[in-house]
Amino acid sequence: MLQPHLLQKKMGLSTCDQHGEQEMFFCEEDQRPLCVSCLSAPEHKDHQVLPLETAADKCKKKLRERWNILQKKEEKFQTALDTLRRRKEQFTERTYTLKETTISEYGKIHQFLWDEEYQCLQNLEQQSRVNVVKLEEKEHELTQQIQNLQQVKFEVEENLDKMPLEMIQDMPGTLKKKEELLLKKPVLSYIFWPTCPVRGMREILMSFHRDITFDPESAHPHLVLSEDLKRVQYGSIYQDLPDNKEGFESGLVVLGAQKFSSGKHYWEVEMGDKTAWELGICKDSVRRKGLISSSSEDIMK
Repeated sequence: MLQPHLLQKKMGLSTCDQHGEQEMFFCEEDQRPLCVSCLSAPEHKDHQVLPLETAADKCKKKLRERWNILQKKEEKFQTALDTLRRRKEQFTERTYTLKETTISEYGKIHQFLWDEEYQCLQNLEQQSRVNVVKLEEKEHELTQQIQNLQQVKFEVEENLDKMPLEMIQDMPGTLKKKEELLLKKPVLSYIFWPTCPVRGMREILMSFHRDITFDPESAHPHLVLSEDLKRVQYGSIYQDLPDNKEGFESGLVVLGAQKFSSGKHYWEVEMGDKTAWELGICKDSVRRKGLISSSSEDIMK
């Protein structure tokens, strides 16, 4: 009497609503439990029907297979997560090490620059002392010569006030002194102007170096550009160029092709032997037609 009840409890059997019997089978097509009476129904005739326990075992096998797949997948993701965390820790440690190294290396550069600055200032001080001594000696010599000239002038003035005979008699000695002084010429001591080149400045500037070329579209018709667009010279012949809204009409102007909106930039310009020129930077809005004023807000020289 208890066996059906215990089996129902063990298997979790349900009762068929239509026949009132225990549903001890399972239809895989319809995915629903069936009782014995349901098996003879036409709708289940060609369906795959298994005992509920067999169907449960089959389902359990599939679930275990899926669980194993999920377990392996989880292990792979866990391995990836552990690797990522190790990399994160290594990255943090390396960043800290690089920061410490950078601070140390730049500290050495700072110390080197401080030593260079100190040595440069010492050299300037030494050069200054040597040259100041020479200048002071020359200053004393010139002062003495001026005093001698003033003394002779005073003697000449005294002779001018003497009686004629006495003036004539004393004149040779006075003139002799005058001639000796007149032969002397003021000589300035040659000094070496102090210098203190800042080493490495050019290398620092070169990190901001930009290769500048001219923009032929902006060139005035009297300006002739080289093929590499890095040299310009005045041409006496007015070039018959197509009407170009970017070109300058009045001023002998040509712009660089490069444009900058921020940052630090460095370039050098050789002016040759020309003495009349202006160099600077301007905004895109600079006036191209008509007279150009160098005091315009669009031009910075």
